[in-house]
Amino acid sequence: MTEAGGSGATRRGPGRVTAAAAGLVVVLALGAVLWPRAETHLEAPSLLVFDPSGDDTRVAGVYGHLQEHLAAASGRELGLIVVRDLAAYGRELARTPAFVLAPDGLALAAGPGEYLPVASVRRPAPRNLRPSGVLVWRLAAGEEAAPWRSRRARTVCGDSLTLVASGALREAGLRRWPAGLACGPDPLDHAPVLHALRLGAFDYALVRQWDLDRFVAAGLLAAADFGVREVVPPVPDLVVLASRQLPRHVRLRCGETLAAVGRQSEDESPADRELRLALAAVHLSGFNLLLEPDFELVRRRFAGSWLDGAE
Repeated sequence: MTEAGGSGATRRGPGRVTAAAAGLVVVLALGAVLWPRAETHLEAPSLLVFDPSGDDTRVAGVYGHLQEHLAAASGRELGLIVVRDLAAYGRELARTPAFVLAPDGLALAAGPGEYLPVASVRRPAPRNLRPSGVLVWRLAAGEEAAPWRSRRARTVCGDSLTLVASGALREAGLRRWPAGLACGPDPLDHAPVLHALRLGAFDYALVRQWDLDRFVAAGLLAAADFGVREVVPPVPDLVVLASRQLPRHVRLRCGETLAAVGRQSEDESPADRELRLALAAVHLSGFNLLLEPDFELVRRRFAGSWLDGAE
């Protein structure tokens, strides 16, 4: 009887263990939903901004208000670090800031295993969708399929780090910035390059369609003198990235907070209003959500990096 009883206990044991294990799995799953895991320690909880223009008014205006918005949405105190060159950007990025604001072409260089997209900038209506990249040329010089190759000395790009300006070069298979190809100083504003084009310093320019529209509306570039062709489909332009070390619900909340800025609303908060007005000074009106699958499509289409120097 004792032996039989022992045998019976052995047969019942696995069932009890299986039931206990299943219960533990359920408890752990509920815990993961109700009490999200805290993020890994961030060495430098800050907002890192890449802006080579040297425009100090943007720091206190746009970037300062953006820092406050992200700090409130994430529930964290954030420092603000604004860098003007790629070497400094690389050093600060290695310190794992909580958030990054950078041109989309540069943002592609941030490892997808470390950063996720949160939002992209939005322009005033009716052109409030993503901008395309256009080639503008002087009709007297003649149209060229790829002037960055055939007429390099007479060609200029709005900048070297946004896809509206560099996307056509990337899609052509270039992996480094072409030696001798001029570019403008400001990823946020291609006005300096367009002025150089209209004054005769160049015959061809790769620029943001939004900036070209401003010049055309102001009567600075006459249709009788210049041709225009789209060469880059709509792209994110300027993006906000968030560290993967931040919990998913924090990243989502930050994206939703930014997407609400500048929307038609009767209960606009003072903070939203201040950021909206600061953005308007640089021809922006707010942000749109930027999802990871969407940004991965951009990453696959525009491979390559401009961090290796000229060809």
